[in-house]
Parts: sequence; structure tokens; C-alpha cells
Amino acid sequence: MPTPLTAAAPQQATAATGFTHAGTQTVTRPATLDDFDEVNALHERCSLQTCFARYQAARRSLRLAEFQHLTRPDRSLTWVTHPKDEPHQLVATTNLVRTTEAGAAELGIMIEDSWQSRGLGTYLVRYARTQARAFGCSSLVVMTGSDNVRVLKIMRTLGAALPTIHGPTVDLMVPVG
Repeated sequence: MPTPLTAAAPQQATAATGFTHAGTQTVTRPATLDDFDEVNALHERCSLQTCFARYQAARRSLRLAEFQHLTRPDRSLTWVTHPKDEPHQLVATTNLVRTTEAGAAELGIMIEDSWQSRGLGTYLVRYARTQARAFGCSSLVVMTGSDNVRVLKIMRTLGAALPTIHGPTVDLMVPVG
């Protein structure tokens, strides 16, 4: 079986290759403004539950200004993922957005429902974590629903201490180094 993570340089890299548990090859590459319509098409294909898990709100699209912010390398790193042989069929988007806390970036990830539970989320979080080092970050901040079992499991495997859950959301911090 292929290795699950092929590292690439930060945002300037052309692409990184990953594999699902079943061996399906995916390509993760830096997002550009040209991806705006495809990213919104991905949002529309996702269930409300998936959109809520990503944004803590049932959003169906991003505004152009939001996407412009996410694709500004001085503020954010954003990647899109597609099956190797289908470059216009985006199945995931991943972002690191600088926070007001020095050395921290907020991690956001959204994966199309039919691509979930295939190992893609773990791959993308690990990929973002490696890119965070070059982005000057020492930690990733993750806000997720307290019932988002997939993200909580991924974060736990990366060393995040899971806090006692008292409400609908959980804030986690994962060291990058």
C-alpha cells in the first residue's frame, strides 16, 4: 500500500499526493481564486450536518470576499483536494488561518460526505500540520462540535488533550512541532 502522506513545501508547492484507506489516490494543491465556484459546488454537495461540523452553522456557500481572504498567503493557507484523475471534482478543502495569538493558526477542514471515513481527514490534518511549520506556526487551533467524533479522534491521535466537554463546541490546541 502507498504511504499515506507525501510532504510538499508550503503554499507554493504544486501538489501533494495522498491515498485513502482503499488506495484511491488524491491530489491536494493550493487553492486559487479560480477554485471559488468549485469550492461552492463542494459546499452544496455536502450535507447540512457536514457544513455545520465545519462552520458551526449550516452554510451552503462562501462569499467571494471570504474566499479571497482564505487564499491570501500572508493570512491563510488553503488547499483543495480532488481524486487524481478528476481535477475539477473537489472533494475537500483545508485551511490554516492565522489567529491573533502569536504562532497559532486555526485549522478548518471540510470533506464531502461520500469521502468521509476513508482516511482523507487524517491525511489532510497531518498535511496541514506539516505545512503549518513553514507558515511560522507552533500550534493549530481547532474548534469543533463536541459530537464530531471523527475530528476529536484525529486530534487525539495528534496529541491534543481533549478537555472536559460541557457544551456544544470544543476548542483544542495541537502542537505543530
